[in-house]
Amino acid sequence: MKHILIVDDDALLLGLMSRALPDYRLTVARDGDEALALAREAPVDLVITDYLMPSMTGDELLGRLREQKPDLKALIVTGHGPVLADEVPDWWHAEAHLDKPFRVDALREAVIGLIGLPV
Repeated sequence: MKHILIVDDDALLLGLMSRALPDYRLTVARDGDEALALAREAPVDLVITDYLMPSMTGDELLGRLREQKPDLKALIVTGHGPVLADEVPDWWHAEAHLDKPFRVDALREAVIGLIGLPV
């Protein structure tokens, strides 16, 4: 079963994304530090992360995770998409992303597009 690490400081959004992806193995973290610790415990196929979080940004988290697994797939979810497109356009356009708020079916489609079906 494919393993997804979901990282967001918004508990409601963590719950929403978890309920939207019931057929995958899911691990949730509330910040980048917790995500790094959890990723050491079990390999993940995909990281879904918020961009703006208290301990580190989503791009910092991905950079640290990709030190161990350079080909790690990622999906950025953020309410700051237009700002990121202006401030860090190369990085923003290179990563799969969804602007908050997003539809549950858009999340599922993005995940399937990145790592395929759950099994």
